[in-house]
Formats: sequence, structure tokens, C-alpha cells
Amino acid sequence: MNYKNGELIRKTRQKRGMSQAKLGALIGSQSMVSRIENNQTDPSDQTVLMLCDALMITFEEYFYSIF
Repeated sequence: MNYKNGELIRKTRQKRGMSQAKLGALIGSQSMVSRIENNQTDPSDQTVLMLCDALMITFEEYFYSIF
């Protein structure tokens, strides 16, 4: 299934029972998580890797869900 970037991050975060604040603490800031989930910004490559690690998904799962 193809998701928009923010939709994938939000759904995966919620499935893991993680708040935006907790994910933000792991990747830099809650406001960054909010902007990504609302498709106001695209995460950098480094941020994508941190998101994958924090959300316990592989980069391949992320990549194939987006594209």
C-alpha cells in the first residue's frame, strides 16, 4: 500500500502506542514529528533512518510503503 510520508509515520507511531512527544524525543523534536505527519515537510535521509529505528521498521518497509 502506498502512503503519503506523514500518513505512514502517523499510522506506524499510533500502532506502536507512541505519542508525538515520545517519538520527537527520539528524533529531535515533537514539532518535527508534527510537521512530517501533516506533510508540511519531508524528513531528511538521516531523519528517515532515525524514524525507522524509533518505529521499529526497516528502511525497506518504509521505502516500499512510500513508493
